[in-house]
Amino acid sequence: MSGKERRKSTHKQLEKGSKEGGLRARTCDPLAPKAQVAGSTRAGDRGPRSGAPKATSRGSSKTPAYRARPEYGQAIVTLTDKTSGARRDYWLGEVGSPESRERYYRTLAAWESRGRTLPTFEECGLVPTFHAMKRRRAELNATGGGTRGTIAAALLLHWREVKDTVSSKRANAIKVTLRLLREMDGSTAMKDYGPNRLRLLRERMRSGDADSDPPREPWSRRTTNERVRIVQAFFRWAVAREMVHESVARALEMVDPLKRRRGEADDRKKVLPVTQDLIDATLPHCSRQVRALIELQLLTGARPGELVGLRAIDITTESGHGVEGEVWTYEPDQHKNAHRSQSRTIHFGPKAQGILRPFLASRPLDAPLFSPREAEEERRDAATAARSVPVGYGNGRGTNRSRTPKRPPGDSYDVCSYRRAIWRACDWAFPLPRELRRKKGETAAAWRERVGDEGVAEVERWREIHRWSPNQLRHTAATRIRKEHGLEAAALILGHASAEITDAVYAERDHGKAARVARAYG
Repeated sequence: MSGKERRKSTHKQLEKGSKEGGLRARTCDPLAPKAQVAGSTRAGDRGPRSGAPKATSRGSSKTPAYRARPEYGQAIVTLTDKTSGARRDYWLGEVGSPESRERYYRTLAAWESRGRTLPTFEECGLVPTFHAMKRRRAELNATGGGTRGTIAAALLLHWREVKDTVSSKRANAIKVTLRLLREMDGSTAMKDYGPNRLRLLRERMRSGDADSDPPREPWSRRTTNERVRIVQAFFRWAVAREMVHESVARALEMVDPLKRRRGEADDRKKVLPVTQDLIDATLPHCSRQVRALIELQLLTGARPGELVGLRAIDITTESGHGVEGEVWTYEPDQHKNAHRSQSRTIHFGPKAQGILRPFLASRPLDAPLFSPREAEEERRDAATAARSVPVGYGNGRGTNRSRTPKRPPGDSYDVCSYRRAIWRACDWAFPLPRELRRKKGETAAAWRERVGDEGVAEVERWREIHRWSPNQLRHTAATRIRKEHGLEAAALILGHASAEITDAVYAERDHGKAARVARAYG
């Protein structure tokens, strides 16, 4: 049998199977219940209907799947009551639609918030029939709602207005929070959003999402409270623009923040100084630019975001009389407390000046001093100089390089790229055990399947010990300055308005001094 005949035979078999199952007739039937949204509780211990996978067993930790019912063209999720074992189908709407995905996430959040017992349809934001949903949409359109009155439409306008008015770190927090809100309630009308849905969103923040790519870890209590305030601020913004009545924003303000229970440990890790041993082991694996940033942070106590975009034109090298001063100064335009109208001055002493001078030579005044593009060029030059294959043999320089890379190096670092560069250096300095490393060409999903949950947890513990972040360098500098020059000097160098902040957050106390006092007087 030729290849063409085999393809015709296979096509006929598929067509025959489809007709026998009635799939084509049921799918194309205009009278089929196209958008039944909610469902009904199953009687007895009957298994799932034909064609659907089995529901999650009682006590199982697996997340119920978003499933399709092809005969109805609908999406469905089956939940199991942890206490009674009863199962219920929740119809979510048209398969693959954004609305059905939102209802799926809302239903899971309601189920988790009730301790994995069956929630009501109202708690999930579902209505019993498709006709009830059509009536609700007609009411929204009649009152000026519809698509224009949905949360997703307002989120887009809010993001466009606010993204350039806050720091990059704050903008990222707002973006992640609004994305989660859109995922759960994007098609919901602004006027229908209330405290109960905000609490469901908060439960989703706390539970995390292991199935997302990349997986999102559960947020701490403090982070969750901060992100809830972002949602509340979004609705206050909408009230100011007459997108929703002020009663909606007031109702959301009534949701109390999560509080720390008696005897409960704080789930947010404190940022600690990084030890000099870890820094010394990492520096040889850093580029010249990243190494300079690390050393400048240790000498000045500056935040990462204050140094990554430093330019020659930003540095004041004169003392005020036209001569070079002993201390250079730099006043960043954008910093953490700029929105509070507070000034910030970073001082560069002789050691810091020695680090900066090589980057100031033969460079335009408005060009960033620390460039990832320059770091990549220097890395390639070093690799070319160290190659053992004679010139003219093997690959020529640049012949095996992509001409249009997906992520070309930029002109300057940002906080995230700076942190990733340090983490890569940490991974070179402290490589994982061989059995836990990703093999060449192995995808992240294949690696997770190979090492299992225990292997992933072991890798996380390894990185927690051997990786450090640029924010820790500021804590290290604060602790050193306080130990050598006192608390007030540390507060001045760090730019704090009060030494109480330095004492409470940044500079670790000198426990060695306390031990010496105890030996003398104890």
